[in-house]
Amino acid sequence: MEIHVSPSDIKTYDAIIIGGGPGGYVSAIRLAQLGKKVALVEKEKLGGACLNRGCVPMKAILSIAKTLKDVRKAARMGIVATQVGVDYSKAVAWNRSVMDRFRRAVALLLESNGIDLIQGSASFSSPASVKVMPQGITLGAKATVIATGSRPLDLPGMRIDHKRIISSDELFELPSLPRSLTIIGGGVIGVEVATAFAEMGVKVTIIEIMDQLMPGWPSDVVSPVFDSLTKLGVDIMLKTKVVNLHNDGAAVTTDLEGQHSLESEYVLVAVGRRPNSDAISIDNAGVELDRRGFVKIDKRMETNIRGIYAIGDVTGTPFLAHRSSEQGLAVAETICGTESFEVPPLPSVVYSDPEVGVVGLDEFEAARQGFDAFTGRFAFAGSARAMTLGRLEGFVKVIGDRKTGRLIGAQVVGAGASELISECSLALSNGLTVEDVASSVHPHPTMSEAIMEAAKIAIGKPVHGSLKR
Repeated sequence: MEIHVSPSDIKTYDAIIIGGGPGGYVSAIRLAQLGKKVALVEKEKLGGACLNRGCVPMKAILSIAKTLKDVRKAARMGIVATQVGVDYSKAVAWNRSVMDRFRRAVALLLESNGIDLIQGSASFSSPASVKVMPQGITLGAKATVIATGSRPLDLPGMRIDHKRIISSDELFELPSLPRSLTIIGGGVIGVEVATAFAEMGVKVTIIEIMDQLMPGWPSDVVSPVFDSLTKLGVDIMLKTKVVNLHNDGAAVTTDLEGQHSLESEYVLVAVGRRPNSDAISIDNAGVELDRRGFVKIDKRMETNIRGIYAIGDVTGTPFLAHRSSEQGLAVAETICGTESFEVPPLPSVVYSDPEVGVVGLDEFEAARQGFDAFTGRFAFAGSARAMTLGRLEGFVKVIGDRKTGRLIGAQVVGAGASELISECSLALSNGLTVEDVASSVHPHPTMSEAIMEAAKIAIGKPVHGSLKR
């Protein structure tokens, strides 16, 4: 329920959550379920950056692009479609309806759990109290959870002007589909945006300062994504540094170090994110930050000040909504006296085309940590279901520890990887062996069979695959 408190009141709670994103609202719900009196303070819209400016609207746009691609490819299946295109204004309207619907669902969840939703900006008055503006009210609590998230980062020479030099925050507010788009940063955001907008006919260029697209990801999972983007007509410029950006009102010129300049209708700056720890008067609480402004926490997600916790993006990488949610659940349990709650292994997904999903260790990180790793890889080219879908690109790789036989990592590249990786995550979280995965019966024909096949290859019992590496 949204409450309105007069400025003269001081309302006391068991817990105050600052921020209504995927970490904050989940934490609030769990605390309420555990019998706590909870207030959730949100200065903008419920759902945070994920729901309103990131994960959800990006996946909605990607769904449009994927549908467009499927229709274009359908001719080989005997489906005839003509005059296929995108009405971008309708696409934007549909996207907004998705966000609105989910936001209403979150609000209903908060109300049904008896959580006081307070619309306003919270700032610490002391370690045990926060002030909410513009109401000017003060809230007190035994525990406070900082869940304020992050925002796009820009750098000298590439400052965001929110007009033609934009961040992901403004991307979904464009009045029309741009003719051309330069993306600075070839990480997850850059790749997903390039995938969607190139499929819809935008001329896209990615500029990445490192020598690999998706820096930090295993090279074998990046390769199919690189190839797919290239086939879509995306220009990918690696080991390239941006010196400056110039917005002349009609287009943006991107100056490159030691190279020619590029001109495009818009430039998306996607070079990282910074924490929202600077607008809540955190110094008044005595909470320690690292040199980049992220909140320091321990294994219990507690800060250096007893009773103040922090979760999600404001605590640093990885910037994942499901990490925030898991931390939200964990901190709720901690506040209520459970000390042994641990966040399980976190899968990471790129909603490119093909999609990428990874969890646990890759073989190189496993070796670095001292594991005697063994692997099994099965290509979707050998999957009957992939053939029926016309999606043969990609593979599944499982990584095991030879000493224990346990699964310690997995990689999925291909159609539906964002869903398939959850099976591997479940196996990893429960300490299953590669043999366990190999012996689990999967329905035929399905994409998930590739996980079983990769595990069979890993233990030397291939059926539809080969032991050859």
